[in-house]
Amino acid sequence: MARLWLWLLISGLCTMGCGPDHQECTGPHADFKVTLKLRDRPLPADTVVHVTYGGSGMEDYSPQEQGATHEVVFCHPGNADCTVELDAGSVASAGASGSDDSGVPALCCELWTGGFAKLEVRATGLTTMMYELAPREHECTVTQTIVLDSPDGG
Repeated sequence: MARLWLWLLISGLCTMGCGPDHQECTGPHADFKVTLKLRDRPLPADTVVHVTYGGSGMEDYSPQEQGATHEVVFCHPGNADCTVELDAGSVASAGASGSDDSGVPALCCELWTGGFAKLEVRATGLTTMMYELAPREHECTVTQTIVLDSPDGG
């Protein structure tokens, strides 16, 4: 009788831990995929994405810094919903020329933080705000769109 109860207990635990709601994250994956944009205008060319992770780790991304080495923050200019990658070289040169119409519709970022992160976006004409990013249960990569000039940030 004890064996039967033990078998039922083990079967029940395996069913709960191995059911359709249980998702294992296998292989390398970004912790966050974040789209950064404004409501009705492009992001300024001088936009800087600053990420703090792991308590004290920090890394920045700027579309004007071509060829910079990154370990955690991987961004690229894209269209407003990040379905099309834009040429970072033309964005950087437009920003360097001081053109008023320079900028990108959105920045599409993958953050490989290994857990929680704080994201800060700085640019001319924007209020600097801090966004807390947290992993979610049963979700390997958290996808989030942040509208930087929205009162609630999204």
